[in-house]
Amino acid sequence: MEWIKLRSVRSTWWLAAVSIVAMAAAGTGVGLGYRSHTPIATEAQIFNNSLSGALLAQLLLGALGVLMVTGEYGSGMIRSTLAAVPRRRTVLIAKAVVCGGAALTAGLVASFAGYLGGQLAIRGTAIPAASLGDGVILRAVLLTGAYLAATALIGLGVGTIVRHSGAAVGILFALMFVPIIVVGMFGESGIAVGRFMPLLMLLNAIAVITPTPGLFPATGSVLLMCGYAAAAVALGGVLLRRRDA
Repeated sequence: MEWIKLRSVRSTWWLAAVSIVAMAAAGTGVGLGYRSHTPIATEAQIFNNSLSGALLAQLLLGALGVLMVTGEYGSGMIRSTLAAVPRRRTVLIAKAVVCGGAALTAGLVASFAGYLGGQLAIRGTAIPAASLGDGVILRAVLLTGAYLAATALIGLGVGTIVRHSGAAVGILFALMFVPIIVVGMFGESGIAVGRFMPLLMLLNAIAVITPTPGLFPATGSVLLMCGYAAAAVALGGVLLRRRDA
């Protein structure tokens, strides 16, 4: 039932498609920019920046997670859903499984699109190519997709807690960007706290092959994001069971 609802809404396809296009465009733009760059870009420079489109993709897929819940509250369909399946925990678990699977698929496609956009744009230049045969490169691409899926689940949790589309998307945006701005005011001394922030983990540990010293490793950062997602969905589940539809 949740899969039917998700794929029958146009916003799902638009958000997923724009996420993929955004990452592909960012990767291509970076590659084109580096074609005439002096000195010649390194493998790390071109690869790290090729995945920068994840900055936008995380919000788009996060919004997908939000709308999966708030869309039903806005239309009143949530009452029919809970009448058909009185066990609210089951409903939320079903939404999380479907949302996570869809977002992981879209996130991985978007991540590979960003990588390929950057690599195709530098063909014929002296810039060293980044091969997926390199485990470090492949890991960064895969973990970026996993990070995006975790963001969608955080959006699902926030949407369940707030139950209003605009407010939930605003809160999600604030959670992603505001903490890193505050931490940035403290310079390098803020890394001890900043390594727990999603955006810093993405830009300096997950979507790169040259992680910043002092941050959690890429795999640990993605696991931490999954922990955030689990906490958000769990809190949403508690409130879903206690509040009226």
